[in-house]
Amino acid sequence: MNPLRWLVGRFPTLALARRNLSRATLRSALAITAVVIGVVAIGAIGTGGEAFKQDQLEAYEGFGGTATVEPDVQFEDGNLTNTELSDGDIDRIRQAAGSATVLPVHEPAGSFVQTQSGTLLFRARVKGLENPGEFYEARNGTMPDNWRRTIVIGARIADQNDLEPGDRLRVNVTDEFDRSFEIAAVLKPQGFSAPLGADRTVFVPASEFESGGYEQAIVRVDTTTGSVDAATQAIEREFNAREQLVRVEQVQEQREQFTEFFGTVNQFLIGVGAISLLVAAVTIANTMLMAAIERESEIGVLRAYGYPKRAVVSLLVAESTILGVVGAAIGAPLALGIGMAINQLLLGDPFAFTAAGLRYVGIGVGFGVVTALVAGLYPAWKAANKRPVEALD
Repeated sequence: MNPLRWLVGRFPTLALARRNLSRATLRSALAITAVVIGVVAIGAIGTGGEAFKQDQLEAYEGFGGTATVEPDVQFEDGNLTNTELSDGDIDRIRQAAGSATVLPVHEPAGSFVQTQSGTLLFRARVKGLENPGEFYEARNGTMPDNWRRTIVIGARIADQNDLEPGDRLRVNVTDEFDRSFEIAAVLKPQGFSAPLGADRTVFVPASEFESGGYEQAIVRVDTTTGSVDAATQAIEREFNAREQLVRVEQVQEQREQFTEFFGTVNQFLIGVGAISLLVAAVTIANTMLMAAIERESEIGVLRAYGYPKRAVVSLLVAESTILGVVGAAIGAPLALGIGMAINQLLLGDPFAFTAAGLRYVGIGVGFGVVTALVAGLYPAWKAANKRPVEALD
């Protein structure tokens, strides 16, 4: 049995509605296109946003047991105080953190990088570490054992400036040093969530810095044997029992903040995309009003022969709903196709949809159908309430 014939036989209004829409093909196509755009906007923005969030959140996975410790900046007589961690502070952090790895960091304010010939190549963050191999792995080259006259650089810096191990760079840090180094290694990509922004950083030996203070310290806990919560709480007790001397923040807390922030941004973008469905609603309402005006005589004849108002409303609403259903049926696979392309680009897997991402496609489809249905109510009500005599004039 033909399902379409069964549907038409069971709901003859649908057959009549389809026939009426086919009489104004171009106008119906424009209304359907408006719905398609709305569904694609919501679905593609939703799935794309979820793919981007998933891609960025994956960067946090390797830093689940990591926390940062920074001096709490304070003012005294209008001057900044407590802007660095001393060697004694680092020792206290190590004692409080127990078995955790503590990596003190020099982070100067002014720095730039030159080629060996002296030509300015790029400006970059320069940070001093005692042993980068405790925290990072090399993508190219070898992490140096003799951490003196060599440097390691982030993956993004290497890719953007066509640098590789063995190249030489001249690093200038204001009021500290200005000398040439050989690149020992290029780090594996860390993602934006890396506590030290490693992808965009040039790491130099901590011994190059004459100042004894550190701008921050990284604490990494082996989560199989310890707890980053316990370590951060111990550091808080050690330093902040009487007054706030340091700020301790877990990378996991940053992850939660990012998730909340990006969720808000995604909702806003979807709201912007939903505006296109308002345009679709106006287009469909206009389509149905024009159809009702063109068919006034036809509707008048139906009403004169006893066709009830409810039947007229049902007919016109069925027409607008068909426009929405067809638009949603076209828009949904288009939105999924765009989502697959974004998944492939960001995640390397076109089918890496999350439940939330697919839900946005469903929301787009639902909004498209409901918008079309609602848009047809007023034209249907107006046509059904016109007196048969007026319609036949």
